[in-house]
Amino acid sequence: MLPAQTIWTQAITAYLARLNTTGSPASIWRTRFESISDEQAPALNVYAAEVRITYDGAHDCASIEHESTVRGYVAATDQVDLAADPLIVWAWQQLGADPTLGGIVTDSRIEKIQFGYLDKSETDKVCVDITITLNVEVDRGDPTVNRTSGLLL
Repeated sequence: MLPAQTIWTQAITAYLARLNTTGSPASIWRTRFESISDEQAPALNVYAAEVRITYDGAHDCASIEHESTVRGYVAATDQVDLAADPLIVWAWQQLGADPTLGGIVTDSRIEKIQFGYLDKSETDKVCVDITITLNVEVDRGDPTVNRTSGLLL
């Protein structure tokens, strides 16, 4: 049995399930590491980046703004930005289909997209970092209890 998961971890799990549906242009990974081997590309790798917490709502709630990075890996001999586009489009569409991720969060959105070269050899290996931000209210005493819209999920 897995230990209790925070609401934001549950939300990222829901997003990963969306990314991993039929039609995905890449393999999907969840890891704390930021690298994917050449054999695994194209790939999407999701890892947590930052959790910001404020206490400006009800006294029993904590407002969470969770940031994750969806890193896409591609390799191409030419026009590598075009090779990354299917990963960006897929990540965008899957998040946009339901920004509440099934009612787990109040909102989720893409905040930023950055490109970086990983290696220039026979092919250009490029990563594209898609910053995802989730907003949710959790119980002040227990981050596994969802207080979004007064619902206990």
